[in-house]
Amino acid sequence: MRLLLYSAGSPAQDLALEEAIQTTVEEGLSTNTWRLWQAAVPCVVLGTGLEAAREAALDAARAEGLPVLRRHSGGGAVVIGPGVLNYSAFYQLKDLPGSETIRGAMSASLKPVLALLAAWGLPACEMGLSDLAVARADGLLRKIAGNAQARKRHSVLVHGSLLADPDLERIARVLRFPSAAPEYRAGRSHSAFLTSLREQGAPYDLGSFVAALARALEHPASPEEAPSAEEQRRAAKLLAEKYGTAEWNFRR
Repeated sequence: MRLLLYSAGSPAQDLALEEAIQTTVEEGLSTNTWRLWQAAVPCVVLGTGLEAAREAALDAARAEGLPVLRRHSGGGAVVIGPGVLNYSAFYQLKDLPGSETIRGAMSASLKPVLALLAAWGLPACEMGLSDLAVARADGLLRKIAGNAQARKRHSVLVHGSLLADPDLERIARVLRFPSAAPEYRAGRSHSAFLTSLREQGAPYDLGSFVAALARALEHPASPEEAPSAEEQRRAAKLLAEKYGTAEWNFRR
């Protein structure tokens, strides 16, 4: 198991690297990997099958200078950048018990994240198709992380965005009410539905998150600080041909 602490120079590069690492894990060129990262600037990221104008307020995003990008996994639209901690678990299917199903792979991959939240006094639970939620004092569940999955023949990627100290007002401006909202959301606005590590009184900086996840993974070594040369080569190609293009980001 490799623990990789690496953020690229731009969010589009980060998304290209996500697919690049999955392809090398798929082919056995890279070991199973947890990557921890934080986008350098705010941006909107769409799930692979979403319609951009339906999920994002494109004029508002453009006015604020936020790129609108698309990842290669499913799931909903999110705003990432400073204040949001990203984690990505890349596994060969044979090494992740339960990964023969979408739900099983999601649950197995998220166990370390749930463990670190519990260690911080935030018992969270899986809700909807891919959320992690925590309970308020009034018993209502609020989303603290959203996750998505990309599957190949031999590998799976489960990656997510943990709300550390996000700009909730910006999220409300640039994201529309989702087309596929989970039932437990109960029609709530972004501000009423979302919570954060800071709001819950937990550590919310990247360093604390990295250390806590390493403990949850029982990973004894310091994180690696750079992808392999092959991963970087593939990411550069994917950036040029896919993630850096309007044809991909606005294909729907």
